[in-house]
Amino acid sequence: MYSEGKIKQDIIDRLLKLDEEAALSFDDPNTYYEMVLVGGGALVLIDKLSRATQDIDAIMYPKELNPFLEKYDINNNVLAYMNNFAPDYYDRRVPINIPSKKIKFFTASLEDIVIAKLFSNRPKDMQDIHNPDILNALDWNRLDEIVNSEDFKDGMLNDHQYIMFMYNSRDYKEEAMK
Repeated sequence: MYSEGKIKQDIIDRLLKLDEEAALSFDDPNTYYEMVLVGGGALVLIDKLSRATQDIDAIMYPKELNPFLEKYDINNNVLAYMNNFAPDYYDRRVPINIPSKKIKFFTASLEDIVIAKLFSNRPKDMQDIHNPDILNALDWNRLDEIVNSEDFKDGMLNDHQYIMFMYNSRDYKEEAMK
């Protein structure tokens, strides 16, 4: 069984190995890449979750890194769920301070990760976002601003999806405030 620090270190080690491989493969010293991580792995990296996670979910990265992702168990299937993120999520990304050379790693903001997990309705995701560390760290005003923005609503696939999300969001907030 992994200890809390070991889970996080495993993720960091995989990111640094990916970065090392990218540095060896792409020799232009003036070209840098960015990758934005979401999901459980991102929550581990920002010290809000300590459970083991099977993969690292990447929502934004350059196509040049595609050949390396599977090797480091970095999942890009999350791209199919881009509409679960507010259009301006990128503006709220949080840098991961690790000694990378070629790739600058970020996580989505805690609020954006919670929003994405509210869409999923998977028990594991619901358990994650009800974690006291997450509930206490959330900026509830920022969460409300994102959820209630026109850009967010416009990014939904359809009205039904938006209505279901709003119910989930309301229920989450009510449960958290108990």
